[in-house]
Order: sequence, then structure tokens, then C-alpha cells
Amino acid sequence: MSDMTTYQAGVAQAAAYRNLNKLFSTLLKSHGLTSMQWFVLGTIYDSGDDGIQLTQLSAKLQTGLPFITNTINMLESKGMVERKGSLTDSRSKSVSIRQEFKLDCEQIEADLRARMRESVYNDISRRELDDYIKVLHKLSQLR
Repeated sequence: MSDMTTYQAGVAQAAAYRNLNKLFSTLLKSHGLTSMQWFVLGTIYDSGDDGIQLTQLSAKLQTGLPFITNTINMLESKGMVERKGSLTDSRSKSVSIRQEFKLDCEQIEADLRARMRESVYNDISRRELDDYIKVLHKLSQLR
């Protein structure tokens, strides 16, 4: 274990989360998106052409179905996503990125990466970032 106390680690983790969230919010403003909308869009984008069921999306993002539904409604009104009903279960809905918006998703991702490289990653080495991402993935799997 490190010399850092559990509460110091908790404070550092909370500060890192707030700082990254603030940065994402600032960077995404020019694209007309909030951080959570971008996380939802990215998760849907990763699901491919078949899309993802709203319940799966909610579980993957560890947030409530009402929040996901409201976010999808907003993204749908902006023409970014589309909902599809299931052929076998009328209650089941899936959502996918609209074909016309896929290139925009890729451009937003490229823009965010470039702008984060200019701001955050100047002070963090590639190895530090890789280590951080590995630990982040492990921590995200805790249940």
C-alpha cells in the first residue's frame, strides 16, 4: 500500500473526477453535448449497427432507466440517435446512432483526443496514462 491514507486517496479520487468532468464539459460545449450525453453516445456507437437495448445501456452506464430514457429523448430530438422496437418483444426498445451522425461521432472523438493531448496529456507520460487506464478498467469491474 502507499503512504497515502484512505481518506487522502478518496479526496484525490474525487478531485480527479471533478477535474476531468469539468474538462470534458468544457471540451464538449462546442459540440453541444454534456459529458453524460457523450458517454451515452459513445456506448451506443460501440454497440454497432444493431444498437443496444435501453436496459443494457442503463446497466452498462450504471444509471437509472429514467435518466437513460430522458437522455435518449434529448439525443433523438437532436437527430443523433434512433430508437427501434424489437420484432419479438413490443416492450423492448433498442437505440442506435443514426447513420448520418456516425461520422460526427468519429470527428468529436478525434477532436476530444487532440484537445486533451494539448491540455492534460502534456503533464502525463504515455506509460502513466496506460497504467491509469488499466487500473481504471479494473476498478470499474468491481461489484
